Amino acid sequence: MPGIHPNARTTPAVRTEIATSNESPSVLARRYGVSTETIRKWRKRGAEDCQDRPTRPRKLPWKATEVERAMVCAVRRATGFPLDDLTAVITQFLPHLNRDAIYRILKAEGLNRLPKAERNRCSVTGRVQGMGRVRLDVTPLSTDEADNSASGRFLYVAVDHAGRCAHVALKDDGTTASAVGFLKETLAVFPSRFTHVLTDHTACFAASAFTRACDTHALEHRRTTRIDAPR
Repeated sequence: MPGIHPNARTTPAVRTEIATSNESPSVLARRYGVSTETIRKWRKRGAEDCQDRPTRPRKLPWKATEVERAMVCAVRRATGFPLDDLTAVITQFLPHLNRDAIYRILKAEGLNRLPKAERNRCSVTGRVQGMGRVRLDVTPLSTDEADNSASGRFLYVAVDHAGRCAHVALKDDGTTASAVGFLKETLAVFPSRFTHVLTDHTACFAASAFTRACDTHALEHRRTTRIDAPR
């Protein structure tokens, strides 16, 4: 049975009497030492609703927009990082989100525990990479928020599973030029030098211009097999 609120002026039994009584509100208010508004409140609720209601909001407000939630989920799928490592990455570009908010987003989308297929993909990717190898992914963001400027843009993610670090950028398109620009950003921000770049067969990574950019920076470009490609 739910406990009675410590500041409650009435008990569930008294409230039931109020809800079922035919006496005037003023008479009941004097009898139980409450206001007439309290009497009207319990009569309006009825005898079936005489327990204290929780003070927790029925719907908790989000600190993140729909696009930001999509970004969190995309980074989770691309990296497979546990919550603490994921929080460290996401707060670099979404500083208003904390660990609890990120967990709530993942749980709402069913990603607080990665599906078995996603866990296997991240595990295989980590084994394939090793030291000095970075994986690049791109994910288109599409949401129902028609007026949100980030909707329809592309999220680029660079992951170093061995070093447990990642770089994320939001760009206007999924072209090869954007992919090359993201590669240069990754080279500048990653704490350690890497020698290999792993990508799937997405068009922006499969273009010869991207491979030439890798050659320019003395990086070996490898394309993963279908089992490693992100979903």
